[in-house]
Amino acid sequence: MSSEKRTTVPVLRKRYDAFLDASGSWTIDIHEYQSDINSITPVDVPPDPSPEEAYRIAVFLEGFIQEQKSVSNWSDRALDQFDSFESIVEFEAVAKALRHIGNHTE
Repeated sequence: MSSEKRTTVPVLRKRYDAFLDASGSWTIDIHEYQSDINSITPVDVPPDPSPEEAYRIAVFLEGFIQEQKSVSNWSDRALDQFDSFESIVEFEAVAKALRHIGNHTE
């Protein structure tokens, strides 16, 4: 998702404030996370995913979150294997941004 493609999600403002601009648009650049996301998804993630691809990626990220939660491991330490994710809040924000894009087909 390039910085030109921004979507608005005002409800998530508090938890994900660092990843939203003043208008509530996501400021996440998928390029930053592409390598780590590719290690989670079964196919390589394109640099600018379509809404359908964004939805598919979000499903895999959400699956990773649920898997970690099911073994009581959803903490920042669950992300030690990744270079680009520094916190679970950041991971969740990327998943939510992609889900939002996937829910808004153009």
